[in-house]
Formats: sequence, C-alpha cells, structure tokens
Amino acid sequence: MSSGIVFDRTVRMVEDRLSLNSLNQKLISGNLANINTPGYSAKGVSFEDALRQSLEDQVLQMVRSNGSHFAPENPRAAMESPEIVEAGPVDLDTEMVKLTQNSIEYQYMVGMLNKKFTMLKMAITDGGA
Repeated sequence: MSSGIVFDRTVRMVEDRLSLNSLNQKLISGNLANINTPGYSAKGVSFEDALRQSLEDQVLQMVRSNGSHFAPENPRAAMESPEIVEAGPVDLDTEMVKLTQNSIEYQYMVGMLNKKFTMLKMAITDGGA
C-alpha cells in the first residue's frame, strides 16, 4: 500500500500549514524578544511567500479557469519576493494579536489533523466488521 493513500493531500497540506505556523511563532517570539532593541525591525512571513512555497512543493496546482485570466506557465517568476519581510518597528499590541492568531490557527490545524486520523482509525477498525 502506498503512503500516498493513507497520508493524502489533506495531511500534507495541514503539515505545510503547521510548518508555516511554527515559523511564524519563531518570528513573532523574536520580535517580542527584541522589542526594546534600537533599530530592530519586526519580521514576518507574507502570504505571497507561503503561496510561492506551496507552488514549488507542488501542493497547489494553478489552472486557467477563464480565457481572460493570465496563463500560469511560470507562477514562480510572478512571485519573487523575499520569504521573511521586515515590517518596521515592533509594536507590542500588533505582535500579541499575531501571536494569538497564530496560536489559534495552529490549534485548529492540529484539531483537523486529529479528526483526519480519527476517521482513518475508524475506517480501519470498524471497516473490517
């Protein structure tokens, strides 16, 4: 049996999102740790970079759904921005909101992964009855 059947695309996408949440956690923690450091600029991950990484990993496939849309022949070339961006001085309130949002999203994704594995376990144990 191929691992692609059990650990399908959903699990891989959740895994990618959890990795992005972990990176966000590190960046936010670093921003908070350097809140009083003169000249330090807050760092963060932009959505465009996450999308670019997903395209490079072949998680998402771009398709042309309308003839008037741009053709997706080279999506990587269209998204050439740095992965970690600087956002100016560290603001405590902004970083705490980001930290809370990131934590909630991480917990949500872990919950989705747990539900997926529960469904797989149920299919394995109850499916043979």
